[in-house]
Amino acid sequence: MKIIVLASGSQGNATYIETEHIKLIIDAGISYRQMKLRLQEHNLDIQTIHTVLITHEHSDHIKGLSSLLKFTNAVVYAPLETFEHINAKTAHNIPDERYHEIVLNQAFFLEDLTITPIPVSHDATCTIGFVIQNAVKRLVYMTDIGYLPETDYPLLKNADMYIFEANYDVSLLFSSARPYYLKKRIDSIKGHLSNTDSAYHLTRLIGEQTKTLVLAHPSQECNTEHHVLNTFKEVFESYEMNLDNYDVIVAKQHQVSKIIKL
Repeated sequence: MKIIVLASGSQGNATYIETEHIKLIIDAGISYRQMKLRLQEHNLDIQTIHTVLITHEHSDHIKGLSSLLKFTNAVVYAPLETFEHINAKTAHNIPDERYHEIVLNQAFFLEDLTITPIPVSHDATCTIGFVIQNAVKRLVYMTDIGYLPETDYPLLKNADMYIFEANYDVSLLFSSARPYYLKKRIDSIKGHLSNTDSAYHLTRLIGEQTKTLVLAHPSQECNTEHHVLNTFKEVFESYEMNLDNYDVIVAKQHQVSKIIKL
């Protein structure tokens, strides 16, 4: 399995996943042109993308969707509520014949991948994360999540790789010029995970199989790579864990990641 984070943050999100049998992306939150250019940085052709998995309908996750469907043969997998919301309330319509329904907590199969959609707490119609696995490797993808209950831990433990939200530093958020209602929304159980909460959850989830942590969806105004990494180091040390034991990547908004191989 190969993974490339094409973009991650409040301005747009897209992640590319490839196996021997399928090429897909999670979310199409940047323009078609940018998706194409960023894939080309790794000598990949956007025309070969077969599937788009949609986590939810916020614009930073779907704004490139209509163009992607126009210029490729990709099909869309999303919960029914998300599909209906996109077609009723946005200009990013998904043709019925290119839509496949995702049922929460019900695994489905795409070639050599088994994908389990997990509902997460966020202020959208029906936000989901994914557990994606083939015969030997497992990836957990969790962004745009305000709260992660411990009842979800058994589903998420000991993955080979995590793409996991670390959206904001609490001090930077509450000292920012953002309106107070927005600060409270971000800091709520329907908002986003802070660096501290993200690090805490990952100390509980990672296991012997875990090799790679991608810390995703960083706020441009209320986070920095320095803040993310310092917080993670402090939290991991408080649980007598060493962050240096893992390949840690802080995802970027305007810079494509390296190819991560599982």
